[in-house]
Amino acid sequence: MATVICTSPASAQSAKAQYNIPAGPLSEALSRFAQQAGVAISFDAGILKGIQTEGLQGSYAVDEGFSHLLRQTGYAVGRTAAGYVLQVLPSTQHTPAIQIDAVLPAIQVSGSHLENPAGPMHGYVATRANTGTKTNTALIEIPQSISIVTRDQMDAQNVQTVGEALRYTAGVIADSNGPDPRSDNLVIRGLSSNGSESYRDGLRSFAFNNQGGTVMETYGLERIEVMRGPSSILYGQGGAGGIVNYVTKRPTAETLRELQMQLGTYGRKQLAGDFSGKLSEDGRWTYRLTALARESDTFIDYVNDDRSYIAPALTWKPNADTSLTLLADYQMNRSGQGYQALPRIGTLVSNANGQIPTNRFLGEPGFDKHNQERKSIGYLFEHRFNEQLSFRQNARYQEIDTNANYIYMNSLRAGNRTVGRRASSNQEHITNASIDNQLQLNWQHGKVEHTTLFGFDFQNMDNEFTRYLSPNNAVADLNLYNPVYGLPLPALPMTGKQTQHLRQSGVYLQDQIKIDKTWVATLGLRHDSTEQKTNNLLNGSNTRQKDSATTGRVGLVYLAPMGFAPYISYSESFMPVVGTTFGGAQFKPENGKQKEIGLRYQPTASSVSITASIYDLTRQNLTTTDLANPGFRSQRGEVQSKGFELEAKASLARNWDIIASYAYGKVKLTQNNDGTQGNRLGDTPQTTASGWLQYTVTDGGLSGLAIALGVRYVGTRYFNDANTQLLPAYTLSDMAVHYDLARLGSGWKGWNVALNVSNIFDKTYIASCGYTGDACKYGYRRTGAATMTYRW
Repeated sequence: MATVICTSPASAQSAKAQYNIPAGPLSEALSRFAQQAGVAISFDAGILKGIQTEGLQGSYAVDEGFSHLLRQTGYAVGRTAAGYVLQVLPSTQHTPAIQIDAVLPAIQVSGSHLENPAGPMHGYVATRANTGTKTNTALIEIPQSISIVTRDQMDAQNVQTVGEALRYTAGVIADSNGPDPRSDNLVIRGLSSNGSESYRDGLRSFAFNNQGGTVMETYGLERIEVMRGPSSILYGQGGAGGIVNYVTKRPTAETLRELQMQLGTYGRKQLAGDFSGKLSEDGRWTYRLTALARESDTFIDYVNDDRSYIAPALTWKPNADTSLTLLADYQMNRSGQGYQALPRIGTLVSNANGQIPTNRFLGEPGFDKHNQERKSIGYLFEHRFNEQLSFRQNARYQEIDTNANYIYMNSLRAGNRTVGRRASSNQEHITNASIDNQLQLNWQHGKVEHTTLFGFDFQNMDNEFTRYLSPNNAVADLNLYNPVYGLPLPALPMTGKQTQHLRQSGVYLQDQIKIDKTWVATLGLRHDSTEQKTNNLLNGSNTRQKDSATTGRVGLVYLAPMGFAPYISYSESFMPVVGTTFGGAQFKPENGKQKEIGLRYQPTASSVSITASIYDLTRQNLTTTDLANPGFRSQRGEVQSKGFELEAKASLARNWDIIASYAYGKVKLTQNNDGTQGNRLGDTPQTTASGWLQYTVTDGGLSGLAIALGVRYVGTRYFNDANTQLLPAYTLSDMAVHYDLARLGSGWKGWNVALNVSNIFDKTYIASCGYTGDACKYGYRRTGAATMTYRW
């Protein structure tokens, strides 16, 4: 077959942009360059095995960049209507990018140059994920709404918490509990799961709803993936609103070296480092070490936010078919009291004495604290037997120790100036072991392709919890407008001492069926068995509860032309409920059911991803107060969440990065026994919206400068289920300025400076209400941070 070769004509590909691609394997550099340039390239990564490149630094057009990377390799790229393809040159001399007018032989894309859903990528637009199916699947083929926050987005926005990372994600209420160091509290599609939605590398990270909640260090994450709606088919017991999977940074063959220094408001001082690369010349051994140390105060008096974090990782890859990655981390959080709720009268409602200051501390300096130490170790193992069959096993063991002292209000005194207080001290020790085994079979008959996944997972968790609690008003009253601290504290009697045990096992089967590369059906079925025990060491009582459930998911995607993909799905979830009714009957597990219709737009050879979805989600078997038997609970509750979500991410013309989201949902109490049936669920806004726009200058004297602005809107919502009062809507603004100092000269190569400001106009707003003593929490005040990063 003849191939006609000619030089490339002038086109859009001649526009230049800045690149900083380090030396390393040629296949990885080509993929990285194409992703940054916003073009598609097809090649067989196997033929490039062992070939290295010196990388690419500077300003290049697309054709020039490919030519530079491929010089002296014996390869060049050809351009077709579908994108770029790799071609073997007739000689090893350097040849520029070529235009192909005749038909090229088909070259199949091998896996290594596709986006790695667990590895580094560039830009805001992710195209593949493991979370939705536990297989490396293109997002456009998954029949459920998924959002991905990439490392680049987290860096651009300088996120310090999971809540900050998800502020621009449709359908997610980040910081739903206001400032709170105890756990990453999220509301997805109007439903809160009290931390049960948290997963790390596909393994559940959950802590019995006491004080030892999950708090992730975002600097140690490669990406955050949110799958909305019930997800028990893959992950077992969990909330109906959805799950959040945190993907840990892992070793890379490409050398990564980063040091970061940060100074910010409220005395913030932070030092972080991230290092990765080869330990052996052949690349069989690679490593990664990520670490962070921080000292900081907060906008609340006497409340600090200190942290130490270190995460070593090691990968052994003896051949192309086998890999073992060891992951460990240690995290120490030292924070002030996390329950800083102030009276509703004086925050949400006017007080004749004036507005209560946002920095008011209700505890006692030297007593209040929330110290948590977390240690974990685990591994990710994968072996491919042949092109069709592979096996994966992921496991982790984790310990969490929490030592927390709180003083909080329990009443507002007459005159509305002082509050009665009580004190609490809690110690908690959690151990959690989990393992997930997956056998994947890829097979085909005719035009039908199957990705069949069989799995078995197991989790064993234990908790020791001790609580000391003073009587109401036992702590000296505090004047909210003229506080005096340091008065003696009462002795705290032990009011609770218990051990808890959770054991869960599940078996699941999933088949992704692609028909004629046009239709993708996903079918899944799972059966779970759980056992929970609670031993009360104060009175000697104990409870034991066993539950089991079978859940499923079915979905269909149509891969239409031009990058459109409409989908429809049905999914289920379940969550065991510990306890019994007044008559001694065991509570049934909560269950969730969701119907969803959506449309994705993800055109080939572009960095654009848009998802629109409509859903109808029901959460059943909620426990409510037993009105006939005070002190007991009954199981009559049901919540229905219906809504629409729209989320778009795009990198346009290599200069503009855009995030936009909108969500509208009605969350109603469809069954209840306390007179609230038919009301809106408390603390749940109907409308949220956000937008983030970043522009990077690539030419002229300001080349290397990036400027971003963001806006976040949260609509009105009732603060309680009785719908007695609305919390006001609020709009917040954020900004970021980044500059690549290499533009000042070669001596500054690798240096970058950034300034990030959140809540630019320092707006005072109420984050949530309904706490003990009729209390509310203020939202975050303005924060700023200056960051200097050096990469080499």
